[in-house]
Amino acid sequence: MSTAPSGNLDLRRGARVRWQPVHTEEWREGKLVRPSPTNEEWLVESDTGQRYWIYVTRLRPG
Repeated sequence: MSTAPSGNLDLRRGARVRWQPVHTEEWREGKLVRPSPTNEEWLVESDTGQRYWIYVTRLRPG
């Protein structure tokens, strides 16, 4: 089973992405900071400056 999401997601530092947190239906936007050691998650910095670890499967092109 592939962990890559559908669409043309550019997994590199600084790339713009969107994600939907599990606790809300509102989409958020930010940029990729760095991958986890297993490459299953990326540290994403939101437009408000907060950082979150997001599973690759939850990321969409920004």
